[in-house]
Amino acid sequence: MRKIRHFKTNTLLKNLIGKDLINDDNIGVIELVKNAYDASSPNTIIKFNYLNTDLTSSELIIADHGSGMSESDINDKWLNVAYSEKKAIKQNEGAYLAGNKGVGRFSCDRLGEKLDIFTRVKGGQLLHLSIDWNNFEIEGKKDLTIQEIDVFLNTVDDSFVLECCGLNIGDSGTILLISKLRSHWSRDKLLELKRHLQKFINPNQLFSKNEFKIELIAEEYLELDKEENQKGKMVANGEIKNLIFENLKFKSTYIESVTIDGGKNIRTTLFHDGNKVYWIEEKNKYYNFVKKVSTTIYFLNAYKKSYFKRQTGIRSIDFGSIFLFLNGFRVAPYGDRGNDWLKLDIRQGQGKSRYFGSRDLVGRIEINDDDDFFEPISSREGLKENDAFSYIKEYFFYETLRRLEKFVVEGLSWDSVPEEIRKTIKDNLDWDKTREQYSESNEKKKRRFSLGILSLIGLSKKNLSKFWFNTEYLAELADEKSEEIKKIIQDISNFDGDIVDDSFRINLDKITSLIKDKERKLQEAATEVLKLKENITENEETLSLLELDLEDKKEVISSLESQNETIQAQSLFLKSITSQDAKSLLNYHHQICNDAATIENYIGRAVRALKNDGNIKQALKFLEKISKSNKKIVATAQYATKANFKSGTKKEMTDITNYFEQYLNNVASEFSASGLQVSILNKVSSPFEMPIKRIELSILIDNLVSNASKAEANKMNITMHLLSENVLEISFSDDGKGLSNEVDKENIFDFGVTTTNGSGLGLYHAKEFMNSIHSDIEVNASLNNGLEIRMEFRK
Repeated sequence: MRKIRHFKTNTLLKNLIGKDLINDDNIGVIELVKNAYDASSPNTIIKFNYLNTDLTSSELIIADHGSGMSESDINDKWLNVAYSEKKAIKQNEGAYLAGNKGVGRFSCDRLGEKLDIFTRVKGGQLLHLSIDWNNFEIEGKKDLTIQEIDVFLNTVDDSFVLECCGLNIGDSGTILLISKLRSHWSRDKLLELKRHLQKFINPNQLFSKNEFKIELIAEEYLELDKEENQKGKMVANGEIKNLIFENLKFKSTYIESVTIDGGKNIRTTLFHDGNKVYWIEEKNKYYNFVKKVSTTIYFLNAYKKSYFKRQTGIRSIDFGSIFLFLNGFRVAPYGDRGNDWLKLDIRQGQGKSRYFGSRDLVGRIEINDDDDFFEPISSREGLKENDAFSYIKEYFFYETLRRLEKFVVEGLSWDSVPEEIRKTIKDNLDWDKTREQYSESNEKKKRRFSLGILSLIGLSKKNLSKFWFNTEYLAELADEKSEEIKKIIQDISNFDGDIVDDSFRINLDKITSLIKDKERKLQEAATEVLKLKENITENEETLSLLELDLEDKKEVISSLESQNETIQAQSLFLKSITSQDAKSLLNYHHQICNDAATIENYIGRAVRALKNDGNIKQALKFLEKISKSNKKIVATAQYATKANFKSGTKKEMTDITNYFEQYLNNVASEFSASGLQVSILNKVSSPFEMPIKRIELSILIDNLVSNASKAEANKMNITMHLLSENVLEISFSDDGKGLSNEVDKENIFDFGVTTTNGSGLGLYHAKEFMNSIHSDIEVNASLNNGLEIRMEFRK
């Protein structure tokens, strides 16, 4: 065996690792900014000069106040091709080095033909290294090596640097003066560079150094920037900041997953409407590769996309989707528009109703790599495909995404915006003054994800370490969904003691106590209703004494007045129950109050008939009215008593249209609608059946009819027709006084709001009932006369 040759480094090697390798100007600038960061500089300045002249005069200056370089650093390191001491340097107090390939210096070749380096270490001389890259570009000389091209190092003073660059280098630092730029940097190209730099900076600044600042200066565009700034548009000059994710934090539904406990566990937290919904800690199944990583994913509905445009000046689709940050800096091109590196759009094609695409999301994955698992491609465009990178993409990210999808799709019904409203959302939407409107109410969404919270979280006892969710949502439903909530609490109690967070367990205990307290008060309220029923029965017996001789008239009048006072007191008692603890019975109480008021009215009229002229015949007519109303109260009271509560209010399959028609014709016509001309138009030919509590349906009808009467209506039209196979619309319209100018249409269903002289409970209860069966009710106040209430019953 004999030695014949050795590798030689031809001068054209410079092109392979320089301008031919780094094929994007923005990446070239970013590589040099990384060097400033690695030199522990607190900031860097990117300054362009003479951009509106020919390229031979144009300049790019990148300056920092980092550690600088000594003569030995330049000889042994900077001029040593492909050498990088960064590979051997461990992170300093959590601060990662941005580069490790030793080829970033050749970004200067990509950007311009000439390079002047001015550098100084603290206490050292100010050094000047000048390089003309053209000297290395000699074709056809196979034996000319890169080592044969001489470069010269000089010592200069600060005034020379100031004259050349217009900047002071300070006690230490490095200034790169790149001249004869290879590309023309227009204002649009500078704005594109600024966008790249914004994305390049990690908004979390996870590395533990002080925040790294970047400033872009192009004095030739300062005047144009002033004009564009007044229009609210992006400017070229100024500090580079990445505030997009911070601005989104309280405006969208988003999820975060981060490794904790040295990578042994993963904590996932979901947020909605600025509130924390749940967090869960699980064992890290991918500990061998995924030790210091986090991901944050934001879901953007139509409103949030418009908000994004207003905040950033660009559409979310143009901004990008899920970005990747390695050791504090962004890795291009992941997340750029059209770069579906996570295969989101391919996956969405398998089920648009279940999966998000790249247009629905923005976010980031952040990796801190102590073990060199993640290797950048030398061209600085991406990472090498290895096991560690595959685990991040295919497992860690997607497990987080699936939880966000489950919450949005099943819990929020995609937070969908009605089509007619979607069309009106413009790019210049005045977000602060615009009320978001959705296909489903917040109350309905809260009910759905609160009662299905365990399913939405997707707990697995195998890997579960600890979990918590926001018990405020459950507390809001404690009045009406106590049985379901007790079931949720029972399911949670089956988990081991250490898994359930201590504060979470305390809050669940409080909710359990709250439910017990409400059930006790419900029992007490039901007992009061039973007493009221007994008193009214006695009252009916007392009123029958009116058939006695006229001689006993005074005694009868006295008895009636006494009973009138009793009913007034009982009615006032029921009207006074407005605490949250009694809302579950207010629906029944309100109905009884209406009928008790009717009895009170007829008793007064009967008393006056007897007092004035002894007109027993007229008084008996009033007694008949009193008797009918009393029977209605007795029926309602039977449902509201504890003894009959469960059986009387159980859900039964009911033909909605037939029930409305029969009840209006046979019951309401004798009571709440007795003074109204009621017309019913039923366009539904087949049964529309739903499981429903019929007493609540009766009270709903009575409330709507009673409101029309109180509004002094003479006529009421009820129409029923199908909007689709599973959606029935029923409309109540009257010719009464309509909606008062003092009442906001949006608040008409709020507790205590009334358009008449009523209590303000009728429409509130109507809304509560419709929400409880996952249906809708709305008011149409645009009629010339009267008011229309529309209901949509959904199977």
